[in-house]
Amino acid sequence: MELFYLIQERALPFSILALLMMASAVVVYVVWKRQVSLPLPLRIFTTVVCLTCIIGSAGLMLFTLFVGYNA
Repeated sequence: MELFYLIQERALPFSILALLMMASAVVVYVVWKRQVSLPLPLRIFTTVVCLTCIIGSAGLMLFTLFVGYNA
């Protein structure tokens, strides 16, 4: 099937996961580049959680796009 058609068909889960990825990236940027007054262990914990969300969302996006509705 055509990739564009698959994205259109699965727009809602794809959009939600994309928004989660973007929000996590913004949080990581704000924590490290804007020098928010957080202790270093909390910064590291926040970064790990956000990176886990980004990687998990990317995996779920691939699953949703190629496998999710083919049952």
